[in-house]
Amino acid sequence: MTSTKKYKIQLAITFWVLLFSPTGYSYEEVLPRYALIIGNSDYQFAPLKNPANDARDMAATLKKLRYKVKLALNQSPEQLRQSVREFYQSIKEQNAISLFYYAGHAIQAENINYLIPVNAQISSYKKMKSQSLSINDVLYAIKRSSSHQNILILDACRNNPFKPVAGSKSRGLNITDNKLLSVNTGLAPVKAPTGTLIAYATEPGNTASDGDGKNGAYTSALLRHIGKAETAEALFKEVRKDVLYDTDNRQTPWEHSSLIEKFYFMPPSNEEIPDIIGF
Repeated sequence: MTSTKKYKIQLAITFWVLLFSPTGYSYEEVLPRYALIIGNSDYQFAPLKNPANDARDMAATLKKLRYKVKLALNQSPEQLRQSVREFYQSIKEQNAISLFYYAGHAIQAENINYLIPVNAQISSYKKMKSQSLSINDVLYAIKRSSSHQNILILDACRNNPFKPVAGSKSRGLNITDNKLLSVNTGLAPVKAPTGTLIAYATEPGNTASDGDGKNGAYTSALLRHIGKAETAEALFKEVRKDVLYDTDNRQTPWEHSSLIEKFYFMPPSNEEIPDIIGF
């Protein structure tokens, strides 16, 4: 059976569930929803205050919105790869929605973005690439999964965690490659594949604030809006306004979307069931 035929069958099942459901759920309310939430704070060489808090709060919020949530904190290189692999392999329904959220250190190298694990033994540019997880790896896992709509949220890029801070010659790392110290600031823009939206805490080439309170500036704004019945595009515009205000225009959240259908984190109760044709 082809994947297209399987998807149409699952849409038909969804239609009949909605048609005879006494609770009156909308179409989007019965779509299977999965979320992988990762927060890396406990870096030995450049600890961060808020990513673990951000991840816990995001996971709690998404559970209330009926997502099947996997929360992963302070991931080592092996754990980070395994979490991503197992998460996308667990998605079997072809009408499923997947959400990947990451808070922690990340850098770009040769226009590829890398998520930095905790406890990574990184001393050179080459080891950084081998021990970190690239966004390309995440997109590849998405491509191989059954998920129909995909959201990636990257609250990362606080700074270059390998570069010595002012008044210090090192961060306790034995850096053997100056190339690692001179990577470009911020993350590189990534074009979202069809059916995917990638949201960044700040625009390409800039750094994001870790925040002064319990949460980072970006996730704090996201948590205020994610439960509202707005399309993803409208919701991220509101988040952008809040972050600009909260950071005195120093941080501008940015997205690239190739979604081809409406996406709601929290669907409106009166959203019409779309026509299901072609069976």
